[in-house]
Amino acid sequence: MIIVPSDDDKKRTLPTTTIVEVQSEDPPPTYTAQSPPPPLPPVAGASTAAPKKHHAVKPSNYVSISRHNGSVKDTWVLDPALVIPLSLLPPLSADETEDTRRNMNLKASNGAIEADITIAPFSKSEDSKSPNSRRTTIHAKTSNGGVKVKVHDASTPRLPLYINAYASNGSVNIHLPRSFRGLLSIRTSNGSSKFSAEASGHLTTFSDVDGTRRCFIGDYSDMTDSWEGDEVVAEAKNGSVKIVYDDEEQEKSERKSGFFGRLFGL
Repeated sequence: MIIVPSDDDKKRTLPTTTIVEVQSEDPPPTYTAQSPPPPLPPVAGASTAAPKKHHAVKPSNYVSISRHNGSVKDTWVLDPALVIPLSLLPPLSADETEDTRRNMNLKASNGAIEADITIAPFSKSEDSKSPNSRRTTIHAKTSNGGVKVKVHDASTPRLPLYINAYASNGSVNIHLPRSFRGLLSIRTSNGSSKFSAEASGHLTTFSDVDGTRRCFIGDYSDMTDSWEGDEVVAEAKNGSVKIVYDDEEQEKSERKSGFFGRLFGL
């Protein structure tokens, strides 16, 4: 007899497959940034010091620069007590002697002059060190171009200043330290003399005749005919002469950086 298996028998005889999900008790490893390798040991003889920063301009004295075709533009610290070896001193100009040697003498025939000068302090005890200890003398002269001389005080006391600036075809701009107190003689042929509002507040004009203006900044009550205090002699044949204080530009820049400066990108 042939027995035909029923559907229930087929189900019992079919193999079954069990799927077991295995879960690890340990969490998956976390990935972190790789730690930097330990620093290498220093090489024998090598310096471990931090790189040195550049120092400020070193003091100088009896500077003389003359250029026929080209501008003169630089920053100096002028120390009138600094002794310069005779072998390094520049040749004297035709109108100079050893006793009247200028602390700074800048000339340009075809080019502008732009000098930023900080005056080092000078004490009475240093008089014997300097052959010319009466004044710190600064001369700047150009034939074709403008002259811009900025003079700053490092601290006080200092020697009186004598500044002589001349431009044949160009304007003259002189920036004086706030400590300046002295005589000004300004000559213009085809131009005018101008003072900033702050400088004008300390200015007394004695005369303004035929293009020559003589005036004084500060208290002139003890001025004498043989004045050896601060003095400016400036001339522009075809241009103007302007006198301002050395820190006025900085104050103007700071004002621009305020609301309107940010608004207009000044």
